[in-house]
Amino acid sequence: MRLKEELEGLLEVLERIRSEKKDIPVIVEGKKDVDALRGLGLERRIITINSGKSIFRTVEELRGKHDKVIILTDWDSFGGKLCYKIKKACESNMIEYDVEYRKTLIKFLKKEVKDVESIPSFIERAKRELGVNIGKY
Repeated sequence: MRLKEELEGLLEVLERIRSEKKDIPVIVEGKKDVDALRGLGLERRIITINSGKSIFRTVEELRGKHDKVIILTDWDSFGGKLCYKIKKACESNMIEYDVEYRKTLIKFLKKEVKDVESIPSFIERAKRELGVNIGKY
């Protein structure tokens, strides 16, 4: 039963992100995270924090272009530290940030998945084990 709850919680989070205003970008750690979210149908700007620029510089470049960002770093200790640094950079640049999606993913997936790039494989495994077909996911 836990797997079903995890899958449903994850799919709800993805749908809520999809329903956000399209001009709100998602900040992730790297290219594999971008590929995973694109593969799940997320059609909005996705910014990688590990792009060769400092975190502050990356966030600073968003000022004036975006009033809000969604932070979706991994939920390992490195991802937690990055999330904290991104939040501080957003505060310095007066950009609103949302970490609630990340918190909800941690709640539902902490035992199964530790990073954004593993979400698609989790969904596939859960679909097989539960014997469900959930379309575009």
